[in-house]
Amino acid sequence: MEKVLSSHVGVKINEWYKMIRQFSVPDAEILKAEVEREIERMVEDQDLLIYYQLMCFRHQLMLDYIKPSFDQSISALVDKIENSNHQLSGMLQYYNAFF
Repeated sequence: MEKVLSSHVGVKINEWYKMIRQFSVPDAEILKAEVEREIERMVEDQDLLIYYQLMCFRHQLMLDYIKPSFDQSISALVDKIENSNHQLSGMLQYYNAFF
């Protein structure tokens, strides 16, 4: 199986983010599935995997905004992200603050 470059997956994650910002749920879901398939075949890149996790969080925020669910509070999710901030590189700190 041919490995996918992490830069290619990063571009796909940026496309996914554009769909999230437009609240285009069907397109965001399709791109999320594509990203997940490509990550399975990707050359390992820890920064990109953390970026992917941040984008999953943003995706969930979009879904919760459109159709609120009360299973887990937003503040609990934010606390979970903020508690792991000490392990982030400079680029990932930027993305974390960006959201």
